[in-house]
Amino acid sequence: MTAESIMSFRLVKLKPTDRVCDALRVMHAQQIRNLPVVDENDQFVGLFGIRRLTRLLLPKAAQMNLGLQDLSFMPDEMSEMSERIKEVSQRPVSDFLEKKKRLMFCKPSTGFPEVLELLDQSVDTSLPVIVLKGKKKKLVGMVSAWDVVEKLLVNMCEMETASAVGADDPEPGESEEEKAS
Repeated sequence: MTAESIMSFRLVKLKPTDRVCDALRVMHAQQIRNLPVVDENDQFVGLFGIRRLTRLLLPKAAQMNLGLQDLSFMPDEMSEMSERIKEVSQRPVSDFLEKKKRLMFCKPSTGFPEVLELLDQSVDTSLPVIVLKGKKKKLVGMVSAWDVVEKLLVNMCEMETASAVGADDPEPGESEEEKAS
């Protein structure tokens, strides 16, 4: 089994110039946490994710992990945060891509154990492994933990079906009448 056999390949993609508000509408409608950003040649530019956006709503000191433990000074009403949200929502997604050092990459031919290891090594479990092809780094898919779970479930169901079908078959050399008795 390879990355290609388990990856999501029907991806909703963003352009670097797409606005954050438009990306959020797509994410909400499709219930997707991360959207790849590609150029006009389908070359991977970056990943826009919901976690990155939620971090943007925090004060700069909290984003920089400077040990800011008390956030009681922040507004806790959505209406009070509307200015910050308004400002961010009109900017291009390219301003808010996940740092590439936080992302994991593989080729379509990467084996399943290595894909699992990449998912495990990711600093953020919500981030998928990005599947790129060729020297131009063309985006061909993404593998998330959910893709792995889905593939495992499908395989388990296929094995259960095969064993259930096999349980009804007579043993070699056993006739249907002998099995019934």
